[in-house]
Amino acid sequence: MGTKRFFFGLAVLSLAGCAATQPARDPAAPVSMQFATTPTQLYAAVPLACSGPGERVVRPSSDRIECRRLLPPEGAAGAILRYDGTIDALPESVIRFQSRSTDSTAMIIEASAFISVPQRDGREVHVIYPDPAVDRKMRQMLTRLGGTPVAP
Repeated sequence: MGTKRFFFGLAVLSLAGCAATQPARDPAAPVSMQFATTPTQLYAAVPLACSGPGERVVRPSSDRIECRRLLPPEGAAGAILRYDGTIDALPESVIRFQSRSTDSTAMIIEASAFISVPQRDGREVHVIYPDPAVDRKMRQMLTRLGGTPVAP
């Protein structure tokens, strides 16, 4: 239940977009953590946490997993109008975990949160609202899973 609350909190905070101060790192850069082995708990937790109404888990590749949640009607309408989206595929808040191996045996997990606004031509516009609170929550969760920070 706590994991589901975390993902919901990330989605709400990513939509808020009202951070008063900018983080020290590039706000568009994902939160990156290094792991000695693949954090299997993360890949098991995402489907459990992302199972509510309007939510879906997408696994576009073996090294990426996403929790996608439909925006509320007002937010979806605003995103479609502001970013010239389409009504054929609705905007979603996305929490993405991307993994990659390093030259050694380590694994890097990059976590990012954004709004995906589908376009008429089939592309997606990713709208990132920098929020230090979202970054902090993702960093805390990855640290609890055994990750260590990667320098920007």
